[in-house]
Amino acid sequence: MKKALIIFVKAPVPGKVKTRLQTDVDPADVAEIYKAFITEITSQCARIEGVDRLLGCAPSKDHAFLEDVSKQFKMKSFDQRGADLGDKIINAFRDYFKKGYSKIVLIGSDSPTIPLSYIKKAFTALDKHDMALGPCCDGGLYLIGARNKIVPDIFHDIPWDSSKVLNKTLDNIEPLDIKLFLLPFWYDVDTIAELKFLEKHLRYLHRKPFLPAF
Repeated sequence: MKKALIIFVKAPVPGKVKTRLQTDVDPADVAEIYKAFITEITSQCARIEGVDRLLGCAPSKDHAFLEDVSKQFKMKSFDQRGADLGDKIINAFRDYFKKGYSKIVLIGSDSPTIPLSYIKKAFTALDKHDMALGPCCDGGLYLIGARNKIVPDIFHDIPWDSSKVLNKTLDNIEPLDIKLFLLPFWYDVDTIAELKFLEKHLRYLHRKPFLPAF
């Protein structure tokens, strides 16, 4: 049984990533912070055994930093395809199910402290469930997992980058014949308040600080 862990990332171009942070932090510093997010989550995911790790890149895998990350952590990379995030998610799942994977878990790069146990639990849950979702405290999603197929209707009319993502996704799933596993809540980092919490949380987790000065 082939398993894939996909990490969606963006090229860390100043002014193009973590835009909500830019009201409080210089765009160039925001890009460096985002680089740290990518490095942390990919280095942590490299410790997960028994899965193929893939880097889904936007707008292109050809950005020098993403190429370096892919090589450093021995990850295959590919370009995200689609008009919006929903299309990109659907296409990533479809493409890799066609490549012979039966379990696929996709995470983003906005939750750099996501516990590896949650990712492993998602794969385990897919033994008996059709899907697994990781809900964010702000109403978004930090993880999407599926077994054997993806149902596009789940991701239609989702107001991405809003607090309604989780509820709308659950609304879309409810009328379908899908057995869903819901993981524990976790948080992502989009604002200066969340970034400052991340700094504090790393100390409580006894994790080595990975954020650059800002």
